[in-house]
Amino acid sequence: MKRACDEWQAVRKGGLAKRVIAALVAVAMLGGLGYATASTAVAQDDTTQQQAQQTEQSAKTTSESQDGKTSDSEATSKKAATDETSADDSAEDTNTTDADAGVEAQNGADETAVQAANEQAATPVADGGSPESGSLLLDESFKNSTFGDANWTTADSACLTAATSGSLKCKNTQDSRDIQGENGKGYLQLTDNSENQKAAVLYNQPVISKSGLHVTFDYYMYQTSGAGKYTTPADGISFFLTDGAATLSKAGTSGAALGYATSDDDGIGGSSKRGEGVAQGVLGIGFDRFGNFSQQNATGTKSDKGYARVTGGEDCGQWQDPKGANSVTVRGAGKIDSDGNWNNGYCIVASENVAAGLGSGKATKSEDDANGKSVDITIAPVTDDSATTQRLTVKIAGETVLEKDIDRLPDSVKFGFSASTGADHQVQLIRGLKVYSVNKLSQLDLVKSVDKDKYPDADSHTFNVGDEVPYTFVVRNSGTTTLNNVVVNDPNITNVSCGTDTLAANQQTTCSGTLTLTEDMVGSEGHFTNTATASGTDDEGNAVNSPQASVTIKAITPLGPPEKHKRIKKNSDNNYTVNVDVTGAANSSTITSTQPVDFTLVLDVSGSMEEEIVDGQGSTKKLAALKSAVNNFLGEAAEINEQSGSELIRVGLVKFAGKESSEVGDDRYEEGGFVYNYSQIVSPLTADMSDLKNKVSALRHNGATRADLGFKHASTVMRGSTVMSGARTDAKRVVIFFTDGTPTKVSDFDEDVANSAVTYAKSLKDSGAIVYSIGVFDGANPSSIEEDQKNQFMNAVSSNYPHATAYDKLGTGSNAGYYKVVSNASDLNSIFEKIQTNETTDGFTNVSIENTLSKYVELLSDKSYTVTAKDANGKEVTLKENSDYTLTYDESAKKFTVVFQNMLQDGVTYTLSYNVKPTQEAYDEYAANGYGGTVGDADLDLDGSTTSSGQLGFHSNESACLAYTANGKRHVCSDNPYPHPVIQVVSSTLHIEKQWSGDGEKPASINVTIKQGNSDYKTVTLTPDDNGNWSTDVIIPAGESKTYTVTENDPGNQWNVSYQHKVGDGNLADGNAVTVPQSATSQTATVIVTNKQALVTLPADSITVSKKVVGTNTGHDFSFTMIATGDNAGKVTWPRTDQSKSKVTISQVSQTQVKSATFGDELTFPAANATYTFQVTEDKPTDTTGWKYDDSEQTVTVTVSYDETQKKWTAVASPAEVTFTNRYIAVASLPLTGGTTDRQWLMIGGGIAGMAMLMIGAAGIWRGRKRLV
Repeated sequence: MKRACDEWQAVRKGGLAKRVIAALVAVAMLGGLGYATASTAVAQDDTTQQQAQQTEQSAKTTSESQDGKTSDSEATSKKAATDETSADDSAEDTNTTDADAGVEAQNGADETAVQAANEQAATPVADGGSPESGSLLLDESFKNSTFGDANWTTADSACLTAATSGSLKCKNTQDSRDIQGENGKGYLQLTDNSENQKAAVLYNQPVISKSGLHVTFDYYMYQTSGAGKYTTPADGISFFLTDGAATLSKAGTSGAALGYATSDDDGIGGSSKRGEGVAQGVLGIGFDRFGNFSQQNATGTKSDKGYARVTGGEDCGQWQDPKGANSVTVRGAGKIDSDGNWNNGYCIVASENVAAGLGSGKATKSEDDANGKSVDITIAPVTDDSATTQRLTVKIAGETVLEKDIDRLPDSVKFGFSASTGADHQVQLIRGLKVYSVNKLSQLDLVKSVDKDKYPDADSHTFNVGDEVPYTFVVRNSGTTTLNNVVVNDPNITNVSCGTDTLAANQQTTCSGTLTLTEDMVGSEGHFTNTATASGTDDEGNAVNSPQASVTIKAITPLGPPEKHKRIKKNSDNNYTVNVDVTGAANSSTITSTQPVDFTLVLDVSGSMEEEIVDGQGSTKKLAALKSAVNNFLGEAAEINEQSGSELIRVGLVKFAGKESSEVGDDRYEEGGFVYNYSQIVSPLTADMSDLKNKVSALRHNGATRADLGFKHASTVMRGSTVMSGARTDAKRVVIFFTDGTPTKVSDFDEDVANSAVTYAKSLKDSGAIVYSIGVFDGANPSSIEEDQKNQFMNAVSSNYPHATAYDKLGTGSNAGYYKVVSNASDLNSIFEKIQTNETTDGFTNVSIENTLSKYVELLSDKSYTVTAKDANGKEVTLKENSDYTLTYDESAKKFTVVFQNMLQDGVTYTLSYNVKPTQEAYDEYAANGYGGTVGDADLDLDGSTTSSGQLGFHSNESACLAYTANGKRHVCSDNPYPHPVIQVVSSTLHIEKQWSGDGEKPASINVTIKQGNSDYKTVTLTPDDNGNWSTDVIIPAGESKTYTVTENDPGNQWNVSYQHKVGDGNLADGNAVTVPQSATSQTATVIVTNKQALVTLPADSITVSKKVVGTNTGHDFSFTMIATGDNAGKVTWPRTDQSKSKVTISQVSQTQVKSATFGDELTFPAANATYTFQVTEDKPTDTTGWKYDDSEQTVTVTVSYDETQKKWTAVASPAEVTFTNRYIAVASLPLTGGTTDRQWLMIGGGIAGMAMLMIGAAGIWRGRKRLV
């Protein structure tokens, strides 16, 4: 009580009236209306409604000298005053010293204590018994050896000086050793006075903030000895708030960012990189003794040391009035970047110097130490449900340092402290933290939020019908009695789960539940508001109800996937027509009903804009055409705003040509006797389209083409500055860049200008902006990125290549429709109109078709392909290549790529059409293996054709897919394949027929080898069918002309082979090679293989006849005959077909010499092991008088066999010679009447001789008997 009176007296004496508060600066976005966080739960009881805002806590005055002695704190204060005096001049140098030492930590704090979970069970909150009008939410003195609440966690060097053991004991005690180790008299030590420290303490329990917050604490920043090379006090302490619907587990980047913001030390060392800010940060207040937290440089800013630290996101831009050392700086909400990292936002909202400095006295081991400085932070309650701002007041030592309207906080927050040191350092302590609501909370209070651990971007996220939306609920009993049976009542969530159903006085619990979004929940304006209440009973059984708590989210009935088809038709020439299509659709409501859009137009007003461009009437000036198109664009924007009744669309205007001007306006300068346009902001973002039209109409042309300055100013328009507000945090941000020429300072392509423009454009894209580029110059082509500087540049600055770092370093990306080409005035109007439609209407955008032909088809030789469009009634819609779409065909990859440059029109079907024919590989594969079971997908036939759906065939495409964006979500091509139609091919037939000639032994089967050209094609086996016919049909490919050679494989040595061939019904020709002509239709080629039995020949003169004559010296002629006998006689082939024997004549044979002759006929036998017999006889003449002829029949055997040595068949006659002998008898010629013949005379003579002999014999017998007598 006495202390309060003393403080009141000090106020009366004017002890706190020494400091003057600086002017407030521009608002940065801290959380905004934030559909997903803006609860409308406001206490409804009359008592609460009638309460005034809280009585301000009595200011505590810290004496800087005691008992007339110069103390350490006084010396520190004097040094602080010196720091303040030189802050403006030395801030950058101080920053450099800090950076050169390499001591600013980059990546936030690593936790050293176990984080308390977000308690589901009831958590007690102490009642401090303060005269505050609001409810006490937290009372933490930090004087004891442990925290008074289990929800505190520490990271890095944070500790409690009262702790004597464990993880909370302080390990570093430079200049704080004398305050260690006494319970009840301690401090929260963030850092001691040593180098390179970082620390954070985090409170991970949501605190209800909807009724305002009043936060008080004492801080200490001092040093009593030098520690290290540098002795400037640094860095400072931050107090920050985060969204209560997300887990608070880690501080942001230390050093210049004071553990709250993201920061990037450009150019410092090789490993410098951007460190993330605290996740879901909504407000950071930095007590910045060193001065870096108050500096915010634009990306790429250079200093005399070669770099400039970029504290805050790349989207923040340059803060024009950094206060430097001994300042209090407020930074707004953080945002995630495209990679999901907390690297955007955290921009400065306000910054003021503290005239008395931020240094404090030295802490003592006293429970009531008064050497610190008191901080009093008040965030006023929201004035009504629709409020978008709250009033922030920051006081130090009772004096108001800063007042500012900030963006509305979430209805519950979590908070933390962070501090760091670098090469410069100081002791940094906290004590006596109390947190109140400004207005008293209801007895039972409820806050409802979307769970931001699961949806970090819930404030801007658009939910679709069917999505599961996770909610968290904070239920608090701020009354004085226990409440039982506490439940959350949500009509759309059937099961809300809470940690407990009993809450003691000043206790709270966290609940959760999930809602499935249905179509009937979504309003026509694209929102869904869900309202819940909490209820319980007191000890007497009385019902206690909370006020309603509502959350509004963006929600739409999403567009389904686009209707798409791939269809095929077989033409009469056996080629195929393939159509690949996609049909546009649009949601019933525009995006602007759920999300505002901020456009920035960046327009070229260089001297070349006076040149002509074609229009419908002939030609017009480029600048005139641009003005017309832009004013039409602005007119459409005005209509949308009028229909919505709000500023759904705002537009900023930038011109670029020559030198830079930081002023807002449409100014010019004179140089060398000529007047040139400045590159400058003509208008910040505004919804006053009429005024903008006037400014557009007043634009004039002259100057260079400083595209880099255009993008630089666009960044300022989007991010805001001290003199203008930037893009809304919940708005879609779109930059439209128009130019007619080369980026340059004079005339030629300037790589520095181009690359600087790309850098600024990348910064915009990194912050979430969409960038369109529009080119009106010769050779403009979005698809041309090889060795074409201007087209490379236009792609690089656009969102086609979001990661481009230089005009020729595009990084990943593709032609996604963000670089557009103009060839006439009509194009220009259409492009601006279509960009506006793309960005304000929910339809299918960034649509592209990729179609890769299969190996079974190829384009016809004319390579004709088209993209056409028809509306729902079949009426043709005119499309222009490079304006409405781009179409490329990669011949090596056989791939079509169609990129639609604008949103697909509702109900319009866009079709890629091309003609293909089967490849030879298709014919070959089909002939070899058929279709392999491949069947065409359903509903793929075009115009009544029936060759694909459900039919066997080959796929016409290897792959085909559709990429698009709808409902704010990108659908990649691989996730949206087209079905597969099929083609059919035919095959031809090679008919092989085998014929036998001869009775030789036939094998059971014969193999035939087929060659296609010079390559083996197939080997087939022929066997006789039931009728004894030998043939087979071989499938061969149709298509190209091919030659097939058929060769029989070794039919045996008994057979000779010959071939004939033909194609179709043609005439047979000799030879085993048949050429099948080119044809897409089926053909039949025939090869006849004839096997004729092999023959062996007994040469002429192989059989000899010898003739002997006895009894005459007179020469006579004798003839002989040889015939075949035996079973094989019929197999002998005589020289003539009518011949069956062979004859030979030996002339003039007498007994004086033996003569011989040979049969002169050549005899042929089948090539088979066999013997053949021949009978040779002498031919008798009619008159044989005196001759006795040899009547013998002599046999000659011819043996046919295979000579393995000679590898051939032979015929051998045995005996090779036969002999006939004739005798001649001389008899007297008796003239007998009647002409007795010689034979008769011989017979008569013989008879007489015989009778004589008998008579002689009888006489002899008679004489013999006579002697006996």
